[in-house]
Order: sequence, then C-alpha cells, then structure tokens
Amino acid sequence: MPGREDPTAPGSNIPDPVAPDPTAPGPTTPDPTAAWLTAHGWYPGRDIGDVLAPRVARRVRDFHDQGEELTPSRPALSFLRAYGGLRLPLSDRVHLVTEPDGGHVEIAADVAELAAHLGQRLFPVAYETYEGSVHLVDETDRFFLLHPSGTYYLGTGALEAFTNRRRHTLVDAWSLKA
Repeated sequence: MPGREDPTAPGSNIPDPVAPDPTAPGPTTPDPTAAWLTAHGWYPGRDIGDVLAPRVARRVRDFHDQGEELTPSRPALSFLRAYGGLRLPLSDRVHLVTEPDGGHVEIAADVAELAAHLGQRLFPVAYETYEGSVHLVDETDRFFLLHPSGTYYLGTGALEAFTNRRRHTLVDAWSLKA
C-alpha cells in the first residue's frame, strides 16, 4: 500500500507494534526470586502452621517483657506459614532466616516507634545473621528492615520484599507517610 511500510517486510527498520518485546520476560523465563526461594526449601502451597505457634508466642512474650504489646497480623501469619523456617543466603556470610523470634531481641521500643509513625501494627517475621537485623511486616503487607544503619522499607508483598533485599534496594522507612 503506498505511503505505508510493512514492519514485517525484510530489511524494514520499523518496529512491529504487535510483536512481543524480545527483552520482556516470557512465561518460560523463571523468576529469579522464586528460583532462589525454591532452591532453599520453599515450594508453592508450603504451610508450616502446625509448628508456628510457639515461635510466635516467644516473640510476643519478649515484647511484653520489654513493655510493649505485640499482636501478629494476618499478613505476618500468612508469611510465616508459607516461608517460615527457611535459611536464605543473601551473601557468603549473611543469611535471611524466616523466624519471628530471632535477631536482635531488644527491639520492642524501635518497632513501636515505627508502628506509630506508619499508623500500622508491625510484627517480626525474619532476621539476618551477622548483624541481627530484623524484618517486619505491617497489616497492609508492607515489609521493613530494622538494620544497624537505619530502618528501611523493602516493598509490598513477600516476593517484592525478598527481591528488593537481595538487590539491596532499600528506601528509608521514615520517609513513608502513615
């Protein structure tokens, strides 16, 4: 047709508007975060709810002993049921351990302060070896990291939080509004 070039014609430099983007991940491209989780013991449908109660109770008791109340939220319990008990490498010497009762123990006041700032209850769901940093989740499924260098937002939902932590994509949690 005069005045219109065919993008599929040999030698054409016009992009085909309906062709798939060759750089976009396709259905056969494995998600690196899911592959990382799977390689370290996670699988779809995993549920450790039957062994979770004592671990949650230990952390609740620990906060109570520090003068703060702590109640596990639905997102925290869902995360722990699916991912609890995993030991996930972040580097050669640092692992993310998905247990609610590990890491620094004297964090109740820091967690309460962040929860007040965010307007959401928080619950510890994991910790990192080496420095004892603690991962928290709020009632809206946002994940945070209490680290010696600061307090960071990791993302919404477990997969985004795992991905951002592995990439060291950290946002200052105090910059978030309630």
